[in-house]
Amino acid sequence: MAVFTLKRKEAKTLRVNIGENSFTIPLMGSLNWKEARLLESVEGTYSFFKKNVPEEIFESLSIDEYNELVNVWRRESEKASGKTQGES
Repeated sequence: MAVFTLKRKEAKTLRVNIGENSFTIPLMGSLNWKEARLLESVEGTYSFFKKNVPEEIFESLSIDEYNELVNVWRRESEKASGKTQGES
């Protein structure tokens, strides 16, 4: 009988600095399937970042700043996994 033991890995994150504040956001490969599925819509992506960025900071972001944050997160997620979003 074959045996496989899955070794849990530490979550990969993106450290984000906004002003004097610093926090981490988990990268795509560290999300579970339920969390990752949220990112299939604009509303889900918004909810994901709102959950991971302190509310007072998140609410102060301009549209350009929010888009930049999302784009950097996607790029770093792709680098960490070696795949583009949507690939399995």
